[in-house]
Amino acid sequence: MNDESPPRYELVDVLPGFVVVEQEIQSRRCRAYFSAEPVPPKESYREGSDVWTFAEAAQSFRLSVRDRITGTIVRFDELLGLLYYACAAPDSSLHRIGELAHAIGISIYVAITYESPAGPPCEIPPENIIILNRAFNDRLRTRGKKILIVPDLFGLNAQVSRGQLMLDFGLTDLPDQGAQNPAAKEKT
Repeated sequence: MNDESPPRYELVDVLPGFVVVEQEIQSRRCRAYFSAEPVPPKESYREGSDVWTFAEAAQSFRLSVRDRITGTIVRFDELLGLLYYACAAPDSSLHRIGELAHAIGISIYVAITYESPAGPPCEIPPENIIILNRAFNDRLRTRGKKILIVPDLFGLNAQVSRGQLMLDFGLTDLPDQGAQNPAAKEKT
């Protein structure tokens, strides 16, 4: 890519916020949602016969990606956040794969999504995962460094919903700031 030409994809409508994890008092069910409030909501509330209470919060973001050539905007409303591989348990498949990739300059992130109304996590279409990868990789300035964003094939949505994993939202520092590299924030 020519350093003077803008990247094809740009992040737009970036909205910082929090992933809020809450738990239902009687059943102990957990769920997570995105909140754009400056402070994560912590009030308990009733939903039918269920009473939901605050459990955890982690910083995250919501975003869309615009194709500068076509003007098309792809929204990522189903995205709860991006999880850096090192946040996973050291003995997990994700962590082991991430360590191998990190050794050759690839940082792996997992796109964690909301649960659908039917219960299972929403899916991001493969073509949108490709666009998301291009949007972040086009901004990298460190030669040989790559980001690989993959769908949640590891069942991490359930762990995030229980507050066991915290999401990484440092990637949004990357757009339009040119020289910044999210790898600089990673543990090496």
